[in-house]
Amino acid sequence: MHALRADALRAVRYVRADLAASMDDYDDEFVKRLQSSVRHVKESRRMEEKFMLLEEMLRDERAEGKAEGKAESILELLEDYGPVPEYLRERILSEMNLDTLKRWHKLSARIQSVEAFAHELETEGSLGIRL
Repeated sequence: MHALRADALRAVRYVRADLAASMDDYDDEFVKRLQSSVRHVKESRRMEEKFMLLEEMLRDERAEGKAEGKAESILELLEDYGPVPEYLRERILSEMNLDTLKRWHKLSARIQSVEAFAHELETEGSLGIRL
């Protein structure tokens, strides 16, 4: 048990180390393998580009997930007043701008009907259709 704890502590020290200290000898085979992998990644420009692309994709995915969640919340609030027309449902679900969705979410929480919500969106030009 003590050996496992010592190995874990060396690994934690490695993870917390700054760049220079992360290259020190931690006298641990696992940490040495980590160091070798990290060194390979840092030395590989191609790997760096892939990592940056992955980071960007993850950021986009998180933003899309937030937008989808906000849109679903809006629809849930509106459905308390009755069925949401397909054109309105599609418009809400297709919106990806979080500021717009936040505004619509607040509106859906205080509005008195689905029709009133649609009218407000049309008034601000968000529906792109005339009622």
